[in-house]
Amino acid sequence: MLTVIIPSYNEEIRIASCIDAIAAQSGLPNGHAIQVIVAANGCHDRTVQRANERAAALREKGFDLVVLDIAQGNKMNALNEAEKVAAYDTRVYLDADVILSNTVLVELTDILSAEEPRYASGTVRIPRPTSIISRAYAKVWTNLPFVRDGVPGIGLYATNANGRARWDEFPAIYSDDRFVRLQFAPHERFKTQATYEWPLPEGFSNLVHVRHRWSEGNMELAEKYPELMKNDSQRNKTASNILSLFAAPFSSAIFVLVFFVSNVRASRTKNGDTFIWRRGRD
Repeated sequence: MLTVIIPSYNEEIRIASCIDAIAAQSGLPNGHAIQVIVAANGCHDRTVQRANERAAALREKGFDLVVLDIAQGNKMNALNEAEKVAAYDTRVYLDADVILSNTVLVELTDILSAEEPRYASGTVRIPRPTSIISRAYAKVWTNLPFVRDGVPGIGLYATNANGRARWDEFPAIYSDDRFVRLQFAPHERFKTQATYEWPLPEGFSNLVHVRHRWSEGNMELAEKYPELMKNDSQRNKTASNILSLFAAPFSSAIFVLVFFVSNVRASRTKNGDTFIWRRGRD
């Protein structure tokens, strides 16, 4: 029994594919109890309509669908509103532009069936970007130890009931995924063999925009929740990993430039009180 929560802001192009991938899950037991909540927030497109159109397909496969139309465009608020109507304590949090392969949910269910607190995600796969800049960035980013070997939870993370009990409501911060991941020590994090697709932003400006938000979120977490930093890892910042950048000079130059520009911007603009969640891909 689990609840899948999908916070969505202007996702009319993507939400149907995201939901269809859930409906296509295989290996689940007969009579499984899975609730899907689309938490549309601040949308001025047809996200709500597109989500509701998938209700019959989900129902046919034994899933319950709830679509929330929330006026405020804010991801943390959307997560909290969704949790008010969540039927089950085992939770999967899924970005609307993520496409699950068809055994992710059954593997997550197995991992999260343990009594001890657990955090889980899938094995992330980046579809080939169309932009040369994004392809270069992806070449380095996907080979970072944190992404390749860790459980980053980018676009998809999940907890069992005892894991979810480690925090109350989602706080008014930028980074929900990292906030949740750092509630768990590394030995409490697990990854499925099954993959999911998470698309990188296309082009330099969109990469910088999204990386800017990540950097702001990292700074904010360290400032507001220093006690969580004990569960952080600096595995990307080893000498061998830095030296490996020289193996792909063009890609490394793009990656370092995006990283540097976004960090500089984040240090100048961090202001959690005024941030309203927005997409940064297009």
